[in-house]
Amino acid sequence: MNQVTFIILGATGDLCKRKLIPAIYKLIENNKLDKFAFIGVSFDKTDINKILQESQKFISKINNSIWEKLEKASYYYQLDFYEKTGYKNLHDLIKDIENKHKLNGNRLFYLATMPEHFKIITKYLNENKIIFKHQHETNCSDCKKAWARIVYEKPFGHNLKSARAINNCIKKTFHENQIYRIDHYLGKELVSNISLVRFTNRIFEPLWNNKNIESVQIILKEKIGIEGRGDFYDKYGAIKDVAQNHMLQILSLIAMEQPKKLEAKYIRDAKAKVLKSVIFKDAILGQYEGYTQEKNINPESNTETFAALNLEIKNKRWAGVPFYLKTGKYLDQKDTSVHIKFKMVECLLTKGCPTDSNYLTLKINPDQGFYLELNIKDPNNNDQIMPVQMNFCHSCLFGPNTPQAYEHLILDVINGDQSAFVRADEIEHSWKVIDKINYKKFKLFSYKKGSNGPEQSNKLNNKIIRWRA
Repeated sequence: MNQVTFIILGATGDLCKRKLIPAIYKLIENNKLDKFAFIGVSFDKTDINKILQESQKFISKINNSIWEKLEKASYYYQLDFYEKTGYKNLHDLIKDIENKHKLNGNRLFYLATMPEHFKIITKYLNENKIIFKHQHETNCSDCKKAWARIVYEKPFGHNLKSARAINNCIKKTFHENQIYRIDHYLGKELVSNISLVRFTNRIFEPLWNNKNIESVQIILKEKIGIEGRGDFYDKYGAIKDVAQNHMLQILSLIAMEQPKKLEAKYIRDAKAKVLKSVIFKDAILGQYEGYTQEKNINPESNTETFAALNLEIKNKRWAGVPFYLKTGKYLDQKDTSVHIKFKMVECLLTKGCPTDSNYLTLKINPDQGFYLELNIKDPNNNDQIMPVQMNFCHSCLFGPNTPQAYEHLILDVINGDQSAFVRADEIEHSWKVIDKINYKKFKLFSYKKGSNGPEQSNKLNNKIIRWRA
């Protein structure tokens, strides 16, 4: 069984309370952890009980004995990330807690902070030998079994220059096999299934090219607004917040070449290669009405809360196939999906030809599953063709309580599996795509809350787009 000390920096933030503590709780509940300790670290003056209590509302059906086990192994340490001397005391605390709970020295560090803090935290963790670069460089009694791994939350920088500076810092400090750059969308069940659907089903891969596919739509729509994150969101906007990471990662899984094996190194090699070939073609940007009146938003802000992008991939497989990305806040529905449109076949009928082609749709959120849309004859009208769906419903087969993304990903870190994490070159190739967008060139269109975004988004690169969601 696994045993580990969790050290979460940024423990008073929303991410820790909403996602990380619930994920650790579920790992305990599902017997994925043998022995553990949790140390929350942040600048705020608070205590661990308050942090845990604020996290409870994000866990359904709490088991009191499991919760008590978590409480007894949880601690809080107040730290100014820019004050070097505090790290020595943190190191002493970690060792004391590991001795108290008889842990073997495995340490999982999670930087749930803004990316501008990554370099200084990395520097001081290393200088105080809190994270040991070499696997056995630790004071534990059973050194051969000890490891130290560090997770960096997204966004990873705010452009190529900043991402490259962070990568250079952490690569000098730690081995690549210790570094886990997280994108929680890669932990979602249907995203992790993309490769399996493609490469374990013979019916798809021969058709997965520009001879058969007309276009690909990747959609990530949110009904909510910025949720009190004004300071952060106004610096990033829709493109840097979700397109650079979530959406380009999904694109890389859809578009990558077949890896030698479905293992971490080969998957990440294939993703990096295709991301290197992505080029930006066109964009429509929008901002919902009332955004500039939100808390901590510049009244004259030109930050986009909506983006529709047209990308292409310069390689033999995908030449000429447009990839359309759409994302935004305060839209008409919550939806994350991928729609792969196949080319129309020649109509051999004398009348009643199909009006649209076949689609393969992957539903990622909120409903998980996928369906293949085919054309058949309408049994009530011999002259009419109608579309039908061959449907896979994830919750119908596996139930509603399958592991959530962060639970999957934290367990992957414990197990040393990097296949669902992003490598340095992937991040840098993604930022190169985004940095090519000249925001000043594009007009910012206004749209109403609860709409499908600005009407102008139905045309990209002088082509009319029929969005599937």
